Amino acid sequence: MKTPTRITKGITDQQGHIKMPPLAFVVCLACSALLWLFVTLSREYTVTYDYKVQCKDLPSGKTKANVSSDATVRLTFTARGFAFLSPSYRDKNRVLDLSVKQLVRHKGDNLNSYQFTQSELTEYLRESNDWGEEFEGVESPHTLAIYLSK
Repeated sequence: MKTPTRITKGITDQQGHIKMPPLAFVVCLACSALLWLFVTLSREYTVTYDYKVQCKDLPSGKTKANVSSDATVRLTFTARGFAFLSPSYRDKNRVLDLSVKQLVRHKGDNLNSYQFTQSELTEYLRESNDWGEEFEGVESPHTLAIYLSK
């Protein structure tokens, strides 16, 4: 008994080999994928990333700094999709180096602990200008405490 050829007619040829799609179809598919990627990355997005906090530039006489709230700060950014392809937004580069000397300049440098609000951290990060206009603000924690010791 002969098997019907019309069931497999669109997938295989008469020798049983799988047909390749026409070259024009493959080219159009690739062009549409590239166009979609370009349009998607051209849009503006708001994203929030968690950054691990590290303290640097300790005041004189202080050798160690401990940070509260799991040492993580959640920052919000607004930019075009292409900007988020930058290496500075990758997981391994999400470390926030806080200069303790700069943070405590308004609070005095003889204390052993400091608390900073979201607005103070946002102002400090805008002044440091590490991210430029992409940086929107600090989303959490509401307060960040830094404990200094000798």
